[in-house]
Amino acid sequence: MVPEASSVVRPIERVLVRRVTSLPAAVAEALDFLDYDFKDKKVWVKPNLLGPHPPEASVTTDPEIVRHCVRQLKSRGAVQVWVTDNPGGEIRGGLASYIAPTGVVQASEGCFRGPDRTPGTLELKSRFVSRIPVDPTLFEADVIINLPVFKTHALTILTGAIKNMFGIIPGDYKSTLHGTAPSADRFSELLVDIYQAVPVPMLHIMDALRGMDGQNGPGSGRVLNIGRILAGRNGVALDTVMAMMAGAEPRRIPMLRIAGARGLGPVDKADIDIHGDFELLRGFRLPASGLTNILTMSLAILFPMFRREPVLNRKLCTKCGRCANVCPVQAIKLNPWPVVNRKQCISCFCCAEMCPENAMTISSARRALWNRITGR
Repeated sequence: MVPEASSVVRPIERVLVRRVTSLPAAVAEALDFLDYDFKDKKVWVKPNLLGPHPPEASVTTDPEIVRHCVRQLKSRGAVQVWVTDNPGGEIRGGLASYIAPTGVVQASEGCFRGPDRTPGTLELKSRFVSRIPVDPTLFEADVIINLPVFKTHALTILTGAIKNMFGIIPGDYKSTLHGTAPSADRFSELLVDIYQAVPVPMLHIMDALRGMDGQNGPGSGRVLNIGRILAGRNGVALDTVMAMMAGAEPRRIPMLRIAGARGLGPVDKADIDIHGDFELLRGFRLPASGLTNILTMSLAILFPMFRREPVLNRKLCTKCGRCANVCPVQAIKLNPWPVVNRKQCISCFCCAEMCPENAMTISSARRALWNRITGR
């Protein structure tokens, strides 16, 4: 007998949104809320370490959240705690040295782990790739504490719990995957494929002490003072709450639409039990400079002249060549400044994301059209 629609019980996921007055207390509350027994467990604390940015830039996970997670996990009986991530691009001088400006190495209190071990292999059920190299910590840990940052992303609109798991992949291979799935929808699908394939439990605490908005996230957008942390056992539910706080319709975020369709978590507010201090962040700027993201993407597909593209600020550029090195389709050459081949560019924005000087920015669809008309 099929139950009446009114009697069907939908699964409810819990998400905590807490305004932070005491960070140690807020982290402890978040871990309590996750309701997981860490005794005798090996834990991978997985921050977002995009690049060597200081904490106040809001690009990487705040080091004090990492510090208090490590302390709490030890006090709760974790037998081993590792703090590590895999930034994109080539790393010179070792990860700890490269990432030192973030403050996370010192905040890890002896638990920081460099990616100097042989990568493992993770099998994927994906139409893009069947397997990927991954940090071997993935197969050593009993559980992952995922620590994403509340930010926009030029390609995926928002980044969060799902996107942060892209960091299980060694840096150089990330660019290869951008080339394999060269559009917002395809790359978002691949991100969900990777998230879905993670073989150990994931628990999520989102750093929203500061945040980042605008079309130049996740590396050089506008820094915001949000003053919160979010927590949840389900990353899709957590990212959905983040999207709602940012003023976005969750189903218009490709990652969330795809994850929701696969049943990986709820993308409707009615299916999420939100605790604490949820509030719409008024004035939060999503990418696309005034156009809705869905319209911008549609314009780019129908009319390539509207496709957003990287734009170089020569006043900031040091000609280091990192943008050319990370481009997955070799669309950037130094001559002597970086020059982008627009016909070859796939608008993945790896160059802007990885530029250490924030010299690569991302045009709006309107500016991209103007650049093409004027030949700039």
